[in-house]
Amino acid sequence: MNVLVTYPERCVGCRICEQWCSWKHEGQVNPTKARVRVSRIHNKYLNIPVTCMQCVKSPCIAACREGALSKDPETGAIIVSEEACIGCRRCVRACPYGAVAIDKDKRVVLICDLCSGDPQCVAHCRENAIEYVPLAVADRGQRAAYVATVAAQLAEERSIGFSTAGEGGSK
Repeated sequence: MNVLVTYPERCVGCRICEQWCSWKHEGQVNPTKARVRVSRIHNKYLNIPVTCMQCVKSPCIAACREGALSKDPETGAIIVSEEACIGCRRCVRACPYGAVAIDKDKRVVLICDLCSGDPQCVAHCRENAIEYVPLAVADRGQRAAYVATVAAQLAEERSIGFSTAGEGGSK
């Protein structure tokens, strides 16, 4: 099974992913109808592509009382039955990543369906800020990113004179 992995450090905020997503699903370039959203943290100069993480336990599906959400057994993507969805937003609140939105016109949820295995956000991202990779590769990448982050934090703490208990103490 493949999953989407995002790399905020690569994202330039062009929002091409949103445009292609809305075009693929709705036949119009309208970022409010995209299943991927780019969030910008202005004071950090950081753009973060936010999309469904295809959670194993899928809290969005568990929260849906109407049975409008299911998981594609082949891709692991969340599938929305627009006929069954009543737009109650329970799945929006249940998503720990903020990846679920509401189509204000249709009053149904918008969740990434991985474009049936050919995610257009990935196909058109020139910066490779979103990749569609096997789950095992994604896990290794997440571990490597975490280790790099911790290493950078430790290096920064040491450069400003931070010391942990027991280091450099008097004898």
